[in-house]
Amino acid sequence: MKLILNIEPKPQSRPKATRRGKHAGVYEVPEMMKWRKRCTELVKETYDGPYFDDAIKVDMTFYLQAPKTLATPPKPRSRQKKIREYNDFINERLYVDKKPDLDNLEKAVYDSISKSEIVWVDDNLIVEHTTRKVYSPNPRIELVITEVEKEGR
Repeated sequence: MKLILNIEPKPQSRPKATRRGKHAGVYEVPEMMKWRKRCTELVKETYDGPYFDDAIKVDMTFYLQAPKTLATPPKPRSRQKKIREYNDFINERLYVDKKPDLDNLEKAVYDSISKSEIVWVDDNLIVEHTTRKVYSPNPRIELVITEVEKEGR
């Protein structure tokens, strides 16, 4: 089942600690809470596939906004390297080898999907996953979720 979330990918933030008098606690940054809520709403609005309650595998691609130097079209006298790089960006073939970390991006999405309660019981059902991040002029998150075939079925 394919799921496309038209939201700019955002990495899961670290919990923040606070102390009021003798009481200590942790909280999540409000910006992160707002993003996860929006992501959960998008899942509810766009998902119309099966409900998974058994082992699954996920193939996920994060399409991230590129820096201006990369997203700017080459000039007529640009070097071939710049032209190739821009074409790779436009065709979504240019991998992101910088922050944010892949695992933090995954965590934010998996938690948002779990909270929707319409795709899977919990993200602990994921037994295999392939994840990538590429630059794109159209930031979004795409997932393909498939049930793992058990032997003897």
